[in-house]
Amino acid sequence: EAAGDRPVLDLRSGAYAATWAARGDVADRTVTVRVLHEREVDGVPVRSVVSHFNKATKGRLVRDLLLAGVRPRTADELIGALRDLKYTVVEQPVPAGRPHQVDLVVTQL
Repeated sequence: EAAGDRPVLDLRSGAYAATWAARGDVADRTVTVRVLHEREVDGVPVRSVVSHFNKATKGRLVRDLLLAGVRPRTADELIGALRDLKYTVVEQPVPAGRPHQVDLVVTQL
């Protein structure tokens, strides 16, 4: 309700995200973010979920959005803004009526 018709950036961890899921119109406007750390193992890029530095990375993301004065009107504009801020963003396929799911890939923690 507080977001009105604007996009919602869902930065909750998995345990908290399980307590409530956006549906309907709110889901179409919601972007959930998962942070993945990419490193090279035996010459092959490997990605794993970030746990300890998850909050710090998401905090930097929010700071960057605020400092840039980003005011997206849609979920797609929000995702585009993250890319404009030079974040590596990988959109995951989701069923209709579910929030947008993006992986934010970092190489340094």
